[in-house]
Amino acid sequence: MSDLFAQLALLKKHIEARDEFEFVSIQEAKNRVLFEDISANFDSPSFSNSALDGYVFAFKDKDEPLDIKGSIFAGDFKEYELGKNDTYKIMTGAKIPNNADTVLMIEDELIKDNKLIVKKDIKAFNAVRIRGEEFKKDELLLKKGEILNSARIALLASQGISKLKVAKKLNIAVFSSGNEVVEPSQKKEDFQIYNANASAIIAMLGNENLNISYLGIIKDKLDSIKQALGTDKYDIVITSGGASVGEADFMKQALEELSFKEIFSKTEAKFIKPTKLFCKNSNFVLVLPGNTVSALFSLFFFAKTLIFSLLGANFEFEFISAKCKDEIRLKNKRNNILLGELENGYFIPDMSLSAAKITVLARNSYIFISDYFKESIKENEELKLIKMLDF
Repeated sequence: MSDLFAQLALLKKHIEARDEFEFVSIQEAKNRVLFEDISANFDSPSFSNSALDGYVFAFKDKDEPLDIKGSIFAGDFKEYELGKNDTYKIMTGAKIPNNADTVLMIEDELIKDNKLIVKKDIKAFNAVRIRGEEFKKDELLLKKGEILNSARIALLASQGISKLKVAKKLNIAVFSSGNEVVEPSQKKEDFQIYNANASAIIAMLGNENLNISYLGIIKDKLDSIKQALGTDKYDIVITSGGASVGEADFMKQALEELSFKEIFSKTEAKFIKPTKLFCKNSNFVLVLPGNTVSALFSLFFFAKTLIFSLLGANFEFEFISAKCKDEIRLKNKRNNILLGELENGYFIPDMSLSAAKITVLARNSYIFISDYFKESIKENEELKLIKMLDF
């Protein structure tokens, strides 16, 4: 049984991450995969400070009029110390003085004879960021394999980290195949089709972890395909077309003659059944179906899983919960792929979807994949959807 979910799990389990890294500046780190664990260089916050503009005092003195001794500003690291019944006006981010533990927000101030009267019911440590309350020095911040987004980059920058060790970029080659295929920049004859696949594949692959080379269109000739696939300079070669069992579909034959080992040669899933994956040593060839819709579905699931596995990334497809609007009959003993949109928490599948209709793909974003033996989806049944996004 070539179940889609089983094949994706197999890839994640058995594809070993490349043990190669490079250094990048933190400004260039977005979307890169972290190659090592990173621990805190110091406590956060590194000193106790005020969370807002207000007045700082000792909680035990709150019921007495407090003498206003002056103002403390952010960046002022003079050692202030409060005597009994003293207070300072304090700005957001400023260091908490010795003997102080509570801040009253400035909007609640009541001043009489240059003394602060604390009328508001307030708790000890109000509006005080305690040293180390977020995390302590040497505490683990990020694990190897984390994909660096803007929030994680901010966290590392706050620790004075300017360079990062990240997984080395993968080299990926893309080509299309077919005697009938011409590039969008060329004039086509009535019997020819434009190469929509390569542009779409490269666009979906667009990611800071990848170096992508486009190799053009390879004709449906065994020698041409073997020549294109016979290089070991790419970590992954991604092809579209030549994946089925037609007389001119030479991909599998070419790969076998080049001593590639088959990982799988079909998937029992609607639209992407002829997808194939082969490897030789540490090089992979992913053969996508020729129809653009099928190629992009296959790319989204298999290439994404393969790429992030090789990068050692902590990656999972993110599921979105929704209900099915109406009952849908399915063909069992395969994974059915439905594409549609969300409306008020309901999944509305576009039943006009076919492998050849790019317009349906262009106007819908959410994918539902049925279990292998599922025969129907009931009205109001809870579904798990995946949003189809670029890498």
